[in-house]
Amino acid sequence: MKKLESKSGFVNLVGIPNSGKSTLINRLVGKKISIVSHKIQTTRFCIRGICNFNLSNKLKSQIIFIDTPGIFVPKKRFEKAMVSAAWSELNFTDKVVFIHDVSKSFDNNTREIINKINLMKSKIILVLNKIDLLPKEDLLKKISEIKTFYNFEKIFLISAKNGSGCDKLKLYLANKMPIHSFFYDENIVSDLPQSILAAEITREKLLKNLNQELPYNLTVETEKWDIKPDDSFNIHQTIYINKNSYKPIILGKGGQNIKRIGILSRKEIEKLLDAKVNLFLFIKFKKNWMEDPSKYSSIGLDYDA
Repeated sequence: MKKLESKSGFVNLVGIPNSGKSTLINRLVGKKISIVSHKIQTTRFCIRGICNFNLSNKLKSQIIFIDTPGIFVPKKRFEKAMVSAAWSELNFTDKVVFIHDVSKSFDNNTREIINKINLMKSKIILVLNKIDLLPKEDLLKKISEIKTFYNFEKIFLISAKNGSGCDKLKLYLANKMPIHSFFYDENIVSDLPQSILAAEITREKLLKNLNQELPYNLTVETEKWDIKPDDSFNIHQTIYINKNSYKPIILGKGGQNIKRIGILSRKEIEKLLDAKVNLFLFIKFKKNWMEDPSKYSSIGLDYDA
């Protein structure tokens, strides 16, 4: 039997924080590989999601989508490392997809980012996300305004949340990938280790269940990952905080907060692993965890960015 010809390449998903990049990569890959919340700076490092399908009976395609941290003006070291990672990935990509939340203005900051990307890559694909939030008349007006600003390779109208327009985007990108053998086995949907994804799931639950500021001052690490004889998992995770005063907030009255977060996280990790999970959460005060180089290297960030 004749082997199918293959295409394979990398597509960077970029945009300002909360534009819907992580929701989109989960939709395109067909599985949750990136955590999502309504709070900015949810994505802290680059995550790869792999999508495979046949374009015809003679040609197959593999797209490696890269979900990057939102681009903004960083102040702290950790923020600088996040934004630096987003920019660095653009050097190794075949296509750039800029995602914009249509419910927000196409402001000077957005334009500056696009202009900077344009210096690195000559063509940018614009994805206008959350079209379900805007009346059709307003949407058409916004598209007209955007077209006067920049000559995009292509403009797609989508809702990453409900999937509208996502298949058209994926098919277009699959056809635009260069002729190349697959970079990943066809059964792989992400190169993110399960232990890191499990830690990210717990961080997502913390983001969604704690007040506005606290989640940005903590991180979660999987410290122990044991598979028992019955194929269940014992997972130990540490929540690092930089202020002792955060501990009672995370615990909640009578430990109710941490208990609820642990249950939510465990259930989702069980879906991820398709196995029973015993999840143990610990809180550890480490004043300068954001200055610890090991916390950066463990998730692929450059401490000196």
